Amino acid sequence: MGGLIPAVLVSLDQVSKWATTRFFEVPISICAQADPRLTYEVSPIFDLSLLCNRGISWGLLQGDSSLKRWALTGFAFLMTIGMLYILRKTQDRLGQISLSLIIAGAVGNAIDRLFFGAVTDMIDFSDIGFNYVFNVADSYITVGLIGLFLSSYLTEKREKAAAQAVADTE
Repeated sequence: MGGLIPAVLVSLDQVSKWATTRFFEVPISICAQADPRLTYEVSPIFDLSLLCNRGISWGLLQGDSSLKRWALTGFAFLMTIGMLYILRKTQDRLGQISLSLIIAGAVGNAIDRLFFGAVTDMIDFSDIGFNYVFNVADSYITVGLIGLFLSSYLTEKREKAAAQAVADTE
């Protein structure tokens, strides 16, 4: 059951990337062949863009290197294995959901790197000053990390309250 949520989310991420390439009438493998920068204005605050990210989040580590591509892909899959192990041991529901989101995001982007050498990004809020184009998998990772921090905070708070309750009864 623990792997079902990430599997569904990875599928949704891959469908969003496929739909973006269909919208711009380019092959799904466009990032293996070129670095397009196609944009369609959806609203005054949101654009649909097609961008191939050969780096990591926030445009860091840009550049086309085979070593970097395979190292990032391998790292993502190793981290996924580790997170699946942690997911199986996690009792907290928020922690489970958060880990599932992070796993899905890591796998979704690793699939892109594996097959195309770059991650397909399409969500663009640059019209309102957020100058990073991202994708659904990136959103999963971001929300998952926020959830893990919140889960950790709430768990620590519950444990302190329980310890205080035990101390008060002694």
